[in-house]
Amino acid sequence: MNKNPLYLIPFDFSPVSESAVRIGLDLAIANKGSVLLLHVVKNQHERLEAKLKFKDYLSSLSDVDRKLTVSKAIIGDIYEDISKAGDLLDASLIVMGTHGARGFQKVFGSHAVKMISYSDQPFLITQGKKSVDKMKVIVMPFSFQKKSIQIATFASTIAKKFNATIHLVGYHDSDELLEKGTQVNQKIVRDFLTEKGVNYEVVTFDKNARFEKELMSYAAKVDADLMAAGYYKEGIITNPNSFIQAMIENELNIPLLTVNAEGLTNASGASAASGY
Repeated sequence: MNKNPLYLIPFDFSPVSESAVRIGLDLAIANKGSVLLLHVVKNQHERLEAKLKFKDYLSSLSDVDRKLTVSKAIIGDIYEDISKAGDLLDASLIVMGTHGARGFQKVFGSHAVKMISYSDQPFLITQGKKSVDKMKVIVMPFSFQKKSIQIATFASTIAKKFNATIHLVGYHDSDELLEKGTQVNQKIVRDFLTEKGVNYEVVTFDKNARFEKELMSYAAKVDADLMAAGYYKEGIITNPNSFIQAMIENELNIPLLTVNAEGLTNASGASAASGY
């Protein structure tokens, strides 16, 4: 990670976003970084209200946590301005709590997915029921798509810091050419992780098994602390956004590390992504 990493947290004063703050602070403490809480409002009146709420919230933090935390309330658009803030501040990670997807959001993608699509920064998304006090098992699904392994650099950085093991889970395809592409990507990632000195395991599912179901069953079996999957519209599943959406709202409440792989430059494998 950078010498002084910054963790940007979209904050709406809900318990879910407060849990994201806890994760952000845990990371900041572990990596000698800091946390910025960003609340986006529609007008000046809401901005003044947010400032008062921030004052009360920050006073509830411990002295140690408060020294690491800065809060900002800005007028704008949450999707565009979170992305802009991440770029301008060179945020190491955007840590975001999610309330899940309901109704039509399950079809068109949740607010979290939309926000990811606007940004080039990596995201750590939590449903509020996990922390980073134990970060030993990272499960990383990937496919024949080169973009599916862009997340490897970001996952390896966390794995290196916490001495975690990355479990590589390749998607099986009935098409022989696409299946060969998955195997090529597996080798790229294995070589990359070996070079970085990151522990990893290769996991193989039955080709006839339903990938998404087997993936979550495996994550439960190994008590995964983190899922890592790249976001891109033409995902592992045919329906755009559905795979990453499923990972965001997984029933095990495992945090998801993701990045907009389509927004990264030089998309030519794991080494193309920039570390944080």
